[in-house]
Parts: sequence; structure tokens; C-alpha cells
Amino acid sequence: MLCTAVFFIHGQHIEILEIKAQLNTAVPSYIGIGVLLTILYIVAQGQMYVHSFKALNVHMGLRNAIVLFLKRNLISIFLPAGGFSSLIFFTKEIEEEGISKSKIHLSSTLFAFCGILSVVIVAIPVLGIALLTTKLGLVEILSFAFLLLLTAFLFVAIYSISKKGWAYQWLSRLRPSLSAVLDDMVDERISRKHFWLTLLISIGIECIGILHLYICMLALGFNASLPAAIIGYIVMVILLISSPFLRGLGTIEVSLTFILSQFGFPIIAAATITLMFRFFEFWLPLIGGIISFITKKDSIVLRILPAFIILILGVVNIISSITPAIPARLRLVRDIFPEDLVVTSNALVLIFGLILVMISVFLLQGSKRAWYVAVSITLFSVLGHLFKAADYEEAILALLAFSSLFYTRANYKLKTHPKFVQVGYPVFIFAILAVFAYGVIGFYFIDKRHFGVEFQFVDSVKAVLKVIFFIDDQALHPLTKFGLHFEQSIYCASGLVILFIIFSLLKPYFFKPYNTPKDFEDAENLLQQKGSSALDYFKTYPDKFIYFNESRTAFISFKITRHFALVLEDPVAESTEEKLSMIRQFEKRCEETGFIAAYYRVPEESLSFYKSIGKKFIPIGEEAVLNLETFTMDGGKMKTTRSAINRLSTEGFIFKVYEGPQKEGLLQKLQTVSDNWLKDLNQKEVAFTQGIFDKSILKNQTILTIEDQEEKIYAFLNLIPDYAMGEATYDLIRKETDAPNGVLDMLLAKTFLYLKEQGFTSVNMGLAPLSGIDGVDVTQKTIKYAYDNLKVFAQFKGLRRYKEKFYPEWKKKYLVYSHHYHLLQVPSALKRISEGS
Repeated sequence: MLCTAVFFIHGQHIEILEIKAQLNTAVPSYIGIGVLLTILYIVAQGQMYVHSFKALNVHMGLRNAIVLFLKRNLISIFLPAGGFSSLIFFTKEIEEEGISKSKIHLSSTLFAFCGILSVVIVAIPVLGIALLTTKLGLVEILSFAFLLLLTAFLFVAIYSISKKGWAYQWLSRLRPSLSAVLDDMVDERISRKHFWLTLLISIGIECIGILHLYICMLALGFNASLPAAIIGYIVMVILLISSPFLRGLGTIEVSLTFILSQFGFPIIAAATITLMFRFFEFWLPLIGGIISFITKKDSIVLRILPAFIILILGVVNIISSITPAIPARLRLVRDIFPEDLVVTSNALVLIFGLILVMISVFLLQGSKRAWYVAVSITLFSVLGHLFKAADYEEAILALLAFSSLFYTRANYKLKTHPKFVQVGYPVFIFAILAVFAYGVIGFYFIDKRHFGVEFQFVDSVKAVLKVIFFIDDQALHPLTKFGLHFEQSIYCASGLVILFIIFSLLKPYFFKPYNTPKDFEDAENLLQQKGSSALDYFKTYPDKFIYFNESRTAFISFKITRHFALVLEDPVAESTEEKLSMIRQFEKRCEETGFIAAYYRVPEESLSFYKSIGKKFIPIGEEAVLNLETFTMDGGKMKTTRSAINRLSTEGFIFKVYEGPQKEGLLQKLQTVSDNWLKDLNQKEVAFTQGIFDKSILKNQTILTIEDQEEKIYAFLNLIPDYAMGEATYDLIRKETDAPNGVLDMLLAKTFLYLKEQGFTSVNMGLAPLSGIDGVDVTQKTIKYAYDNLKVFAQFKGLRRYKEKFYPEWKKKYLVYSHHYHLLQVPSALKRISEGS
């Protein structure tokens, strides 16, 4: 398409220039009327959805209906048979309001059917007259025939579904899951009143389209022809319905131009009218569809867009200030404003550009302070561009940047801890004074020949201020290279100081919490009373911070990295209400101290109270929990594992259990196995949801090993406290590089049997990352595709397969977060805290 467009523009550039010239003559009042009609057209489409849902006794708000139309209209361009295939999209939000899928699909079918039927009702008499009075092309006649056949087919298909005939049987075979939906649709009773209202509004939409085409003729100063508008519009809609791809883009432009030429319009005039009409009927709704996506509160695009616009504005400011101004505009500005103001404005625009480029990075982080600075500078940029050379184009861009920042103001909550900023103030003052002193002393002692002026102290101060603030650049005339370099050095020094101050003020310094040994002791006591999870043990691990509620009856365990506070699972608390209260307190604390909270490995049963405070969630994998009451090494499904254990036992390998406290000699052996394991896998120790090899911690834990007759350890694991009722869990599981095949199978199987003997009813085998993701939305579908197809995720699939050989139950775990944009940042944050960086 792009190549075709380039070829067309290259070959028809003369005609395009003529079209452009005609578009420039358009009457603004008629263009305004055209835009208003477009708004009416979009509202009417939304109203069609409202009544098509009311036909099934379902209420849908007009605003939601308009957004639904805009979104479906946008994606229909990219889908085969877009007008019909788009009707299956964007049902999730409607379903969340309690509306069944069958009603959504039936309402969408009514919407589409009325849209086609209204065209037929208007088209039959119109095209009948046109065939008698006007020469229509073969494409238009065939398209009309297709429309008639399509309408008849829809009538027959709907009737067949209602009687559970051939259409019902075919759709059921094509997709068996549709049977229930089709049954519900057949049983629905349709309100005739709202059906006829839907059809009436659809006919009104056709009238708006005809009026649009008529207005375009008037806007360009031609003698408007109502018959041409009616016939041209109907042909356009028929082509739109029958077009299999891109909603007739290209085909409609050519056909409508041909139809209008049949009514006596010159070919250039016909093409110009067509382009303006398509702007109203196609491009404006398309833009509305884009806006409906990016204006969603948690849209990633809307989160990134303001920072991108600020970056572009910064680059534009820099380029605009160093390139020559348009002479006519510059003369106009100099006639109105003093020369000093013009020069200063140009210099400030340059400085603002440099600052904006830097600020864009902090806006991506969500800095509140950066938002304040960016808003101020964009407003100053508007004035600066107007004062320096009446550059209204750049001023409009600055105003757009300001508008985007103001609209997304709720996204910027990251605060810098005030103590760190206060520490920086003396440094800023010293840097400013140093540059000022350098300039004053330099001018005072500089030789007269370099500037042709004998500077007194007051003159030196004035000269420095003029250089720093770019006032009256004609006042100083360097006569030598040394003088020029000295002046430039003040420019560079002052510019660097300004950028240093801006960077230091915006850089997010965060105050890390501190916990006393008493805090960890209190947290341990709460775990003994209220713990309920296999991950609770790691909530008081040495790498964690603890946050208590005021009464110290509940706590949250978390780690921080940059501006993220990553919480491990749920709070430790007595009840759901106390957990919810704990989360609310922690969220408020994070907002005060400049952190963004995210919750890792949250169980499915806890999602309800995160949703109640507006949080979002995404599955991150499944946790394997083995039922020890039913676990046995007998039976065919454990044959492979049983064979491996028998072979290793025959070769002299044995399973041993070491109760704590452990001897130093055993810990040394375990250290060797652990070091070799890490070296062999080229991995570092990772923490957060698991422990690290630490002798002081392992010393008091139960260690289970596989050894040979000479007591060489080939594999080991350590049991850790598990606060879930009747459940056991292990942490580190490591083996020697030269360990025989099946040694981990033997270690785990023997461990499970040992735990069963100890009276445990289950054992937690840990998380299989990215396992069990259903792909219910675009994000999950992308993750699922990557997990299924990309080699980089092969280790996760292998881990799932390995755990599966013991036939555990799988429980989904989730990441809970505030904004979709955070999904781009949390993975790297998790990696940093796990590696301790």
C-alpha cells in the first residue's frame, strides 16, 4: 500500500497539487458544519447500539456505546470483512456489567442487520432511478446485486438459526462452544419497538452521509447536486459493505470520483469532493477510534505519549533556536517587542529544549516534580516561540505538550524524599556562586584588548548577568579568540550548572526503610500465630523490609529497587478485612515516600480484595502442591522414577536425613555442592521468593541428601518452615556436576515419602513460571505464545514438565499492579531484587 501510494503521488503530483489548491479554497463555515455532522454521525451509531441492546431488554449507556462503535470501527479496517468480523471484539467490558455473551452477539447482529437493511431501503429506489437517468459502472451494479444477495442471505440465515436449521447446525459444527450461545439467542425475545428504532436511526445515519457529501460540494464552491450526493453516497456504502479488505480504502475513492464526474463535476473537482467527504466519514471516526484507545485511564500509550511529546518538543526547541527565523516574522516581532526580549526568548527556548529532553526520562518514571517543571517549561515555551520569531507552529506543539501533561496528571505520583533534596541545596548554591564568581573575576581582570572595554567591578557583574541570562548579546564584542573562548566558557559553565540543578532536583532519591532486630522478632511471632502460606518463611528473611500497621498486629514484607516496592504475596494478618486495611495503609505510605507498590505471587483466592481497591492482576505461573495422602511410588505412572531409584540404590547411593543443628563438616560439603551447581549453571544466588546458601541459616534446618558409600554428597535439599496447615516445603535443591542421572528424582521421591511418614498431608514444590496462562487478553496471549514457542522460555517449560512427573495439583499465582505501564518495568525490578542489585 505504501509503495502504491508513493507511485501514485509521484505519477499524479500535478493533479494532487491542483486538489490541494482547491482544498485551500474550502469555506470554513461548511467545514465546521461537516465536523458537527460527523459528531452527530458518531452519536447516532452509539444510539443504534443503545437500542439494539434495549431490543433485548439490556441497558447500555450512550457513552459506552459510542466507545464500542469507535473501537470496532477502527479495527474493522484491519480485519477481513471488517464490518462484520469486528462485531465479535470488545465484549469483555460489556460482560463485566453482567450481560451474557448471547445477548451481546445478538445485539451486535441486530446492529449489523439494521445497518445493511437501511442501505437496502434507501438504495433500491435511488439506484432504480439512477439506472434510468445515469450511467453506472459495472462495479457499482455488481456491488448492489451483492448487497441484495447479502441481505437475503442474512434473512435466511437468521430464520434458519431461529428454527435450528442448516445455519444453526453448521455454526455448531464449526465451533461447538457456540451451541450454548446460539440456544440462548434463539430463546431471546426481541422488542419490536426498539428494533424499529434501531432501523430508523440507521436510516437517519444514511441521511447524514448524503448530507455530508452535499456539504462537501458547497464547501468547495461548486453547484451542489442532491441527486449526485444521494447516488454517490449509496454507491459508496454498497462498496463499503461488500469490500473484503481495508473497508474499501482506494476503491471507494475511485468509484465515488467516477460517479460525481457522471453528474458533470470536473475530475479534479470530483476527486477533491471525495477526499473531503472521506475525511468526514472515514478519517475523523478513525481518529476518534484511536483516541478511544489511548484515552483509557490505564492505557500504556497514554502513559508514554506525554513523555514522547516532551522529548519531541525539546528537540524542536533546540533546532528552532539555532536555525534562522523566517525574515518576515522576525521583522514583525522586532517591530512589536524590544530586541533584548527577542534575543533572550531565543536563548531561553534553547535552554528549555535541553531541559525538556532530560525531563522526558523522569516523566517516564512518573516523577511529580518533573511534571511540575515540564508544565511550567511548556507554557514558557509557548511564549518563547511567539516572542522570538512568531513561530506559531512550535507554539502549538508546546501547547499540545502542555495539554497532554495536564490530561495525564494523575499518572505522575512519584515523589522525591524531601531530606535528600534539602541536602542538595547548598551544593546548588555553591555551583551557582562558583560560576558567577568565575565570570565576575574573569571580566574584572581581563585585558582591555580582548573586549575593548576596561571592566570595573559593577561592569563585570552586569556583563556576567548578560551572558548567563542571554540579555543584549550585542553589548559584548569579543575582539580576540581568547575573549570569544572566555565568553563561551561562561555559557558552557552556566548551562551545565542549570542542567545539573535540574537533574539533581528531578532525580528520584528514595528513603529506604530501616528495621530493627525487634521488628523481625515481632514479625516472627506474628507468623507463628497468623502464618498460612509456604512463602511466609521468606517474609522475615534477612533481605526483606517489614512494614507494620499501627497496632503491630499485621505486617507486609517487601523489597525496594529504585522506585518500586515489591511485596511478597499477601500481608500476614488475622482476617481478610485486616489484610485489606494493611494494603491500604501500605499504599498510602508508598505514595508518601515515593514508591510504586506491586504484589508478587498472590494466590487466586486473594484477588477479590485487591480488585476492590482498583488493582489489576495478571497470572505469572502455577504453584505445584503434591498431595502426600495419595502419593505412592507404586503404579505404572511412577515406573520411570521407580526404576531410577532402584538403579541408584543398586549402585550404592543412599538417602539420608540430617536433623539440625548441623555440623560444620556437613555444611562444608553442602557448600561445595552448591558452589559447583551455581558455577555449572552460570548463575548467581537469587533471593526474594527463595533463600540463598547461608551456613548460619542452614545450620538449624533439616537437610536431606543423596550420598554414596563414601559419604560424598551428590544432591541435597533443605526443609523450611511452612505455615500452611499440614503442608511441608523445601527451599534449595542442588546437585553436583558429576551426579548420576535420576539423582534429583531419587532425592525428591524419598523426601516426599519421608514427609508422609512425618505426618504431613502435602508438600509445596514451588512455582512453575508462566505455566497455566490462558491467554484471555492481548497481554496474556503474547506471554502464552512466547512461552509455547520461544527457546528462551524452554527452561520454564522444562521445570513444569519435571514437577508434573509427580502429579501435583496446580494453583495459579498472580502479579498485582496498579497500571498496565508497570508491566514494562516490574520484570526488570524483580530481576534486580532477586539478584540483590
